Amino acid sequence: MLQTYLKAENLKFKRSLFRKLLIFIPAALILISMIFIFIGIGLGGFSSSIVGNWCMPIASLSIMFLCHLVNNKDQKHKYRTLYSLPIDLKKIFISKTILIALNLLIISLLLSFITVISECILSGVSVAMGHSGYYLVGYCLLWLSLLWQIPFCLFLDQKAGFVGSVIISLFASASGGLFFSLTPLFWFFPYSWTARFMVTFFGVLPNGLLVEADSRYILNVGESSLLVLISLLAMLVLSALFSRWYGKQVYRK
Repeated sequence: MLQTYLKAENLKFKRSLFRKLLIFIPAALILISMIFIFIGIGLGGFSSSIVGNWCMPIASLSIMFLCHLVNNKDQKHKYRTLYSLPIDLKKIFISKTILIALNLLIISLLLSFITVISECILSGVSVAMGHSGYYLVGYCLLWLSLLWQIPFCLFLDQKAGFVGSVIISLFASASGGLFFSLTPLFWFFPYSWTARFMVTFFGVLPNGLLVEADSRYILNVGESSLLVLISLLAMLVLSALFSRWYGKQVYRK
């Protein structure tokens, strides 16, 4: 039954900006990284600049923008297409979350592919192919650490509006990446999880410098596994919490 809801949500965005962002976001990251390297900010190299810009703050902004587009599709009709139909609003919310998560996964896979291509050009094909699996796993783990933001941003966009949500996301992402990700407090500040995974799997610090191989900032296998579990648990809890909130909206109309 949930598959039907997901197909219905997906059909809403045929030939829309929502789909085009799958290309626009990676293209924007490539352009930003090239500019950063040109002006001397991308100190760790092109691939490091891409992952650094993705983690702080473009990933959070992308989620916020995707959530706004999903919400705006129904807001334009004042939710009459939802609240007047005999459908389960909880499943609608979950299908929206899954749809955004799948689009975010595609963007992450494209970024891993771009990273491999850039390494082929800069370091050679053999070196790039040897690290391709590592890049793929790394971007997938970054994706996992971002999933909790989707249900939260769907809720935040409706409560604070698009501009307010963007400001909150920018501030929280910057705070998490720059101030909490390299401290023990990162466990309690979800916006810092992605930056800590970036340090661990890509060896890039929030300031763009490369981390030393034996740095205390690199999580071990146990800590990384725990952070993955916490990220998944946060996503499930927030999805259940906000889908229940969304399901009650029909009674307020």
